[in-house]
Order: sequence, then structure tokens, then C-alpha cells
Amino acid sequence: MKSLLFQDVTPFTEPAGCEATACRTEVPITVRKDGRFYRYVLRDKVLPEDGYLVMVKAAAFAIANGEPYNGFAPDRSVKDFLIKNSVVI
Repeated sequence: MKSLLFQDVTPFTEPAGCEATACRTEVPITVRKDGRFYRYVLRDKVLPEDGYLVMVKAAAFAIANGEPYNGFAPDRSVKDFLIKNSVVI
């Protein structure tokens, strides 16, 4: 089974204004704690799929390092809020 990145069809759609120019600004930040490096990306806009991408990366990190994954899926109310409402920071 191929990743969504390598298939022709993806459930994520890019807004019309984002094709030619970047639709949001991203700033990578690296923090070191207890001998580990934690990488974060700060963004000026929030999209509904952001939470899922973070969960996928966290699960992949746990599998790659042989650690237990203690994450959980967000509640239905959180999912509905992200899909139905505009998030402004």
C-alpha cells in the first residue's frame, strides 16, 4: 500500500489561492531537552489536517525509535470544531 503522498488522489485539497504562492508562513524551531532534539514548526494559519499530520509524525517517530505511542485521537467535538469553524490566531 502506498502513502497518500505517492497516490494520485488525496483527501486534502489545497485552497485556490495557495497554488502559486505560499498560503501561510512557517518558522522551524529546534529545542534540546534531556539530550533529545524536539523540532517544531510554527505557522501563522491553522488548517484542519494539521492535527492529523502531527499525530502521524508522532506515531512514526515512536515506531522508528521502538517506543510506546501514548497519543490518542481527538474527541469528535474537536474535529467538528476544526472543520466547521474558522480558526483565527
